[in-house]
Amino acid sequence: MNSNPISISNLSLGYGKNNPLLPAFSVDAHKGEFIALVGRNGIGKSTFIRTIIGSQQPLHGEINLLGAPIKKIGRAQRAKLIAYVPSEQVRIPNLYIRDFVSLARFPHLSWSKSLSLSDWNVVDNSLLLVGIEHLANRDIATVSDGERQRAMIAFALAQDSSIILLDEPTAFLDLPNKFEMVRLLSNLARNQQKTIIYSTHDLQGAITEADTIWMMLESGFISGCPEDIVLNNHFDKLLGNSQIVFERETGAFKNYRKSTDEIALTGQDEAFFWTQKMLERLGYTITTEPKGGIKIDCLNTNKHIWKVYIDNILQFEAFTLTELSHGLMQYKSHKNDKIDT
Repeated sequence: MNSNPISISNLSLGYGKNNPLLPAFSVDAHKGEFIALVGRNGIGKSTFIRTIIGSQQPLHGEINLLGAPIKKIGRAQRAKLIAYVPSEQVRIPNLYIRDFVSLARFPHLSWSKSLSLSDWNVVDNSLLLVGIEHLANRDIATVSDGERQRAMIAFALAQDSSIILLDEPTAFLDLPNKFEMVRLLSNLARNQQKTIIYSTHDLQGAITEADTIWMMLESGFISGCPEDIVLNNHFDKLLGNSQIVFERETGAFKNYRKSTDEIALTGQDEAFFWTQKMLERLGYTITTEPKGGIKIDCLNTNKHIWKVYIDNILQFEAFTLTELSHGLMQYKSHKNDKIDT
């Protein structure tokens, strides 16, 4: 018998027997695995998560938790196996964070329904693991979104289940907190040997931190490590006809821009890299050999300097990329004015 934390067989999701969200699929989640669930809006990521935790029935197929069919596991026992962090954050006033996290111990309480010293130790250790032990006595409604999200993850840890599912845990976080949250979840999966699955639209974070990507497409379900997903061009299928493209060479997602003008760029180091980024943003195609038109030498002596040549004649020098950008825009505007006249 398959005793993986989660084993899914021939699963079909949806809200009508004749209208599945995607073709039936089978997949397993392993112990200590950090999984990013990705897909376009409306494909059914939240539906999938609700189905795994047993709050929604599939159209057909089977989900096993640690070898047991979920439909045969009672609610109390299921709470000991799987924890769920919804996308909505708890904002109840006058509720201390430590008291909130302690509520996760309810499935483990004896008939007395009171927390033991051992239960409180689990609560305090969960706060420590997510780095908010110093906020134990703070009102959960008064802390930042990032701190509140950590409290919700501490709640899931205090539940002491082997599986944790999170529905878009980084949705309301700023950029630094997004990175910290994904890294925190990755470390918890690895160090605490939890199976953690989180849905996300942050594909860059998924590539960087996840062990496995589960990709939901109208054409089917795809599972694999991020590097396999890249090498097999699956991100192209996910992005479809959008204006976002994935660069396999750099591992970056970027807006598609159709370039009509060329610039020959020479230089090295990080100044060259960011000059190229800026020129592409302005709509230029970068070449290394001058073919007439514009040529830019990116120099780095004691300070950065950019020398701009047009038809091999030095036109101006710039000492910041802002100056270079303004100079090129003026040139392009002047060139267009000549064409119009």
